[in-house]
Amino acid sequence: MTGSRLTFWSIFTLAGLWMQSFMPGVDFLAPGLILSLQEEKPRATIVLGLIWLLLQEGTGSLAFGTVVLWYGVLAALFFFGHWLFEAKNFLFMIILGACLGVLHFGLMNVMTQLQDWRVPPGRVLLESVVQAVVFPVQWGLAYIIYNHLPHNGQDV
Repeated sequence: MTGSRLTFWSIFTLAGLWMQSFMPGVDFLAPGLILSLQEEKPRATIVLGLIWLLLQEGTGSLAFGTVVLWYGVLAALFFFGHWLFEAKNFLFMIILGACLGVLHFGLMNVMTQLQDWRVPPGRVLLESVVQAVVFPVQWGLAYIIYNHLPHNGQDV
């Protein structure tokens, strides 16, 4: 990874974690996973995914495995969807965001019930809608910034 790409991913991670402190329940790192998958650099994607997985699991209060399911389903949706759509198509990102909203609602309902927690359904619904709306917008901004970075063909 070049210095500019490493700087981008470091700032992206810090900004994503910072934004999550303002909007709990919304994953601001998920668009980065999709952006990394689109770049088809498996080593970078695995490293970033593992870092984000450990950060999300470590800072979250749900049972271990929730983020594994979240990122696993996200990757599966991307690989399934990019057979049907151009991988970098904004419409595909809108559909992916909507799927993540539905996934968030279902996953949070299941995981909170497994832990015998009572979470207001309106809150989970609001988080799901925000996740669905924020995902394509954040992906679009990250995509534009990432593709305007200088590179010299030595990316990982």
